[in-house]
Order: sequence, then structure tokens, then C-alpha cells
Amino acid sequence: MGPANGRQVCQPARVMRNRMTERDSMLLSQVMADLPVEIIRDVSVRRFGPLSIASEGLIQYYSDPRFARQLEALCGVRAIIASPDLGPMVPDDFGLAVCDSPKEMFLKAYLRYGAALEVPEPFPNRIDASARIHPRAAIAEHSVCIGANVSISANAVIHERVTIEDDASIGANSVLGGDGFEVGIVDGRQIVVPHYGSVLIRRGAVIMTNCSIDWGLFGGCTEIGEGSVVDNLVHIAHNVRVGRNCQIIACAMIGGSTVIEDRARVGPNATVSNALRIGCDARVTLGAVVTRDVEPGGHVTGNFALPHSQFIENMRKARP
Repeated sequence: MGPANGRQVCQPARVMRNRMTERDSMLLSQVMADLPVEIIRDVSVRRFGPLSIASEGLIQYYSDPRFARQLEALCGVRAIIASPDLGPMVPDDFGLAVCDSPKEMFLKAYLRYGAALEVPEPFPNRIDASARIHPRAAIAEHSVCIGANVSISANAVIHERVTIEDDASIGANSVLGGDGFEVGIVDGRQIVVPHYGSVLIRRGAVIMTNCSIDWGLFGGCTEIGEGSVVDNLVHIAHNVRVGRNCQIIACAMIGGSTVIEDRARVGPNATVSNALRIGCDARVTLGAVVTRDVEPGGHVTGNFALPHSQFIENMRKARP
């Protein structure tokens, strides 16, 4: 990485999406070649993902019967790696590979072919001439789009596959892109699963100092919505989507694949677990630990977070 040079005018920023074609696809048997799996039904696949992703053309793994409902909700062309006892549960129109360690075989295949199937074609950086980039900021050498009047402060790191739309601001020491926390076991060794997705900072968003915003995982995009403000020392995990005019305040942590809808406010030092939905105009009080969805306009408090009025009533009852 190094400071941007030879800047080009940035075209209107777009999310970098994977537009797979038949040319990019592979047979399940090719992806799993030389691995200790039995191919029951072969099929063409285009990328990887967990059972929670409904997109077609995925390789997914099924090793726990607790996720049967997620499997039942899927349709279309896909391939499932399953344990021998769960293989019969996989619909006949899905591709199927059977093995003793489905998740480990999934990860081994992903380490081999994930980048080839999921990383978009690199492109020369597109950086608008009006962008203000501190000399000590580090900008990836390719696949970065920075719009008009963007401000990037000292020691910020902008990795590849990051788009920053017009009028956005990136504070000192903040990092956009990079692997998030997705850990697996391969050959008895703990690994961090590579992230090949992207980051999108919408028009007018403000990312303050010392923030970390992870790349999307399995081809996903981590997005900060138009006009939203992310305060100092905030961590935004992979595939999070933050809506318009939200406030994510200092030291908050937003878990992977969570959706924060328009105008929601997450208070200082709050923790929002993964795969949740925080509704429009909702409020999460400082220090709250959120493990369930918050309805639009809701206000939650505490550990674990409760509706704010219920929390206050519980406090009153607890007084001597």
C-alpha cells in the first residue's frame, strides 16, 4: 500500500458486486477434487456461503440438524456438503457431497477456490481530483473508488474493494476493509477465514477515528448508509448494513450480518450481536448487550437488553 498517485476522476460510486457467469462456475466435483468426500450428485457452483444465504449457485455445508429449517427454506441450484447421517435430508434437486467433517471440507475448498470464484476483477483506482487524502493515509494500489470531496485523515488505511462515495469523511487511524472474525479449524489448526467481499461508504457518511470496518464475507458487502455517523473506536463486522442517518457511538460493536435501519441510534459501548435487525428510529442505550431484534422505534437497555420501560420498572422493583 502507499499514498494514491496518478489520480483519476472517480465515476459515480457503485457497490462492487460479483456478477458471476457460466464461465466463472465450476462443478462441485472439481471444487472438492482430492478431498476425502463422496460426490453423490454433481452440480455447477459459483461461490461459497452458509445455509443462511439463499442465493443460488452456492456451496454450503450442513453438519448440525438444528439448522434443518434453514436447509428446508432453500431452493434452486446449489450444492450441500453434509455428514453421512444428514445427507438423506438434502433435497434431491441439490448437489450433494458427503463426508465426516463437512465444515472442514467446506473451508478447505474455500481456501483453494474462494478467491478465484469471489474476488471481482481488479481495476485501477478511481479517485476524484477533489478528494483530500492525507499524505500518511495508505490507499490500496487497485480496486478503490473515492468520490468527490471525500476527506481521508492521517494513518487511515483503505484496502482494495472499498468504495467511498462523495462528501464522506474517514478519520485518522480508521481501517476500511480487511478480514473480519470468522474462525475455523483446518487440519487441527485454527485459521481466520479469508474475506473476499467489499466495503461501501455511502454519500456524506462520517467515519471518525480508530474505527474498523471489515470486508464482507462470502462475497458480501459491509455498508455504511448515507449521512450516518460512526463515532470513535467502533467496530463494524462483516456484512453489516447500516442505513441512512444512523448514529453508532463510541466503542460500540456491531456483530456480523446485522442490519441497522434508518435513523437508529446505538449508544456508547453497546454490543449488538450478529444477524440481528435494529429497526428504523430504534435506540440502543449505552452499554446495552443486544441479543434479539429491536422493533422500529423501540428503545432497549441493559444486559441482556430489555425494553427500556421494562428495565426501569425492574430497577424500581429491585430497590429496598
